[in-house]
Amino acid sequence: MGKLSIRNVSKSYGEHTVVNKVTIDVKDGELLTIVGPSGCGKTTILRMVAGFIEPTGGQIYLDDQPLVDVENHVSPVVPEKRGIGMVFQSYAVWPHMNVFDNVAYPLKLRKAARETIRSEVMRVLKVVHLKGLEKRMAHELSGGQQQRVALARSLVMKPRLLLLDEPLSNLDAALREEMRGEIKEIQRTEHITVINVTHDQIEAMTMSDQVAVMRSGVLEQFGPPSRLYEAPANTFVARFIGSANILPATKKPGAAPDDTGMMEILIAGCYPLKVPYVDSTAECGFAAVRAHHMAPSPGSPLTATVRRVLYQGHQIEYDLEKPGCEMFRLLTDVSFLRPEGSEVSLAIQKAVWLDE
Repeated sequence: MGKLSIRNVSKSYGEHTVVNKVTIDVKDGELLTIVGPSGCGKTTILRMVAGFIEPTGGQIYLDDQPLVDVENHVSPVVPEKRGIGMVFQSYAVWPHMNVFDNVAYPLKLRKAARETIRSEVMRVLKVVHLKGLEKRMAHELSGGQQQRVALARSLVMKPRLLLLDEPLSNLDAALREEMRGEIKEIQRTEHITVINVTHDQIEAMTMSDQVAVMRSGVLEQFGPPSRLYEAPANTFVARFIGSANILPATKKPGAAPDDTGMMEILIAGCYPLKVPYVDSTAECGFAAVRAHHMAPSPGSPLTATVRRVLYQGHQIEYDLEKPGCEMFRLLTDVSFLRPEGSEVSLAIQKAVWLDE
């Protein structure tokens, strides 16, 4: 089991609030990723779950058992009694030990039987694809292999919950992609609940069952990656998950949904478009448009000037400028090539309305 409930959890240092009344529920066997910019409170939440930091307010329950309950004055469970494994950004492997001894270390501290240690270590080494490297010294391993050792060391304790604190940030792009798949596979085969903290939106989108987006200690939105991508709560979430273009938009007061559940808005003062209906009284707001939901369209009333061209091999990214709008992006295939300073006309295929 590994059902986690975080209820109205806060953490303050003096008058400075780092985490402000955050509520998150994670089901047994799910992978939750907490994302947000530096200083948003995501690592503080992770460390409060681990027991390294005591919250100022709120409750944290694991499998309906209190780890900490400030409101009811329940004494916090010490970290080593929580049944939680944690993998740090720095890996923290022992350089003077080989792979086997690194992974076996927690079991030796618990004075497990020798045969139990051997069987459990070999089991998790197979899970993390390090079988055959058990005699290799830690300093002889690549970054990706060291990360696997850190994972194995946490898994060998059979934790109810596994916490990952930016575990892939020190790896190169190819290794990050590989390890994302490895962690997801481990979560599935071991049926373990995982909470991952990162600032990488791709990592959050590809690995997670649920995503929590944080800003300045506040939970902005929580839900499956597809919901956050398709229906962001505000412009902050739209920018952070999927890097949406944010364009000014207006709609008629009291706009009602049509027969298909859509409503009409006017984007950038010139481009009418039907978007999913939102129950909102605001007449002025924003349209969130993904870069791949825009396309060149000669004769369109929406025009912009090319300010930068980024050739990416399989596609071209354009940074575009239009008066009254912030800089926005267009992605096209390589057959559409325009120089800096030229004007392009654009069609918008899909967007969502946001009040703020």
